[in-house]
Parts: sequence; C-alpha cells; structure tokens
Amino acid sequence: MTKLTGKIFAWDFHGTLEQGTEVGFAQILRNIARKINYKRRISLEEVRKYFGISVLDYLKQFFPTLSNEEVYQLREYVKDIQNQKHIQKYIKPAPYAHEVLAKIKTAGHKNIIISTSSYAHINRFLEVIGVIGYFDEIFGIDRHVLEGDFDIAREKTQAIEGFAQKHKIKSKNIVVIGDRSDDINAGINIGAKTYQYITPDFPHIATNADFKIYDLREILREL
Repeated sequence: MTKLTGKIFAWDFHGTLEQGTEVGFAQILRNIARKINYKRRISLEEVRKYFGISVLDYLKQFFPTLSNEEVYQLREYVKDIQNQKHIQKYIKPAPYAHEVLAKIKTAGHKNIIISTSSYAHINRFLEVIGVIGYFDEIFGIDRHVLEGDFDIAREKTQAIEGFAQKHKIKSKNIVVIGDRSDDINAGINIGAKTYQYITPDFPHIATNADFKIYDLREILREL
C-alpha cells in the first residue's frame, strides 16, 4: 500500500462547495404544490431553514396532510426532476472553490468529499460545477432514501477515519470543512482541525468549529 503524504481535506458539499441547491429545491417544491394543487406557500427562507434534512423529511414538512404513499411517490418525482438540466440551471461552485481545491491538490495534499447524497447524485453535481477532478475519493452516504434516525456525524466520522487509516494519515493532518454542526462534529470526533463555512444567506448555526470563515480561501492557511 502506498502511503500518502501531506494532509487530508475532508469537504462537505452542499452549502460548502456549491451554492444554489436550495434555490432549485424550493422551485421543485413549488412545482409539486402546483402539480397536486396543494395550497401551501413555499418561501426560499423556509427551505433554507430546513436545509440539510432528507428529501422525505422536506416533503413531510411542506405537505403534512399527504399519506406516506403519496410522499414516497413524490420523492421519486423529485429524483426525476432534479436531473442534470436542473442542476445546470441552479447550481454553481461557491466563490473561490476552484481556486482553493486546485491549490490544495497542487501542493500535494488530498481532497475528499463526504456527502449525505448518493454517490451517483453527488457525482452529477461535482461534474456540473467542474470540480470532480480535484478529489481523490468521494463518499456518498445516501440519507435521502432512508427512514428513521440517521446519525450524520457518525457516518461522516467513519468515512473520514476509514480513508485516513487506509493511507496512514494522522488526525493532526486532517482538515474538515463544512457548514453544519454534523460536519464539524465529525471532525471533532477524530481530533481533526475544523472549519465552519458560513454564508449570509442561511440562518446562523452554532458549532464548536476551530475556525469560522466566510471565504474559502482562508482554508489555504493549512498549506
């Protein structure tokens, strides 16, 4: 086994390396409301408030009187409509994402993605915004098809730990970047350095991150 040198930069995707997913998803929810003639105002602010929950939970939140069967059918509709064309229309890379990822890779370090979307789904997003080539490993933990409790921090911890152990990288050489508490807690669980990326569009989320940043270029201090 080849031993990696340098650091691991473990990235969340939605809300961290991209922007616009919630805008497109708000439009999907509005389309659903029109499709089924459901009288419900769907604001972008409310969609952002719940950002990070599963598609199933989103549907239950915005269409609470529907039966389970109807909600499951709508989940399949969401999968169909959130296609390549939709992603291209609404999603773009976060400011400086390309620059930061490229500099990390050029410096000899490793970028990995740990997402709670499926592997196929997250790959489509990465391809559309043109960053897939910067990553050494992509972990897709599909939260959106599961029901019941799902410990995001635990799942992300296991993914990062597995990659680090496989390549003999110590926790002091791991940097975890995300926008939500589960991302940060995953990094804390393994003793990594943690960065919370904050954007003004979303409600403030309190975390115990080592650093709270508004510009992804601040990650480059770790090179």
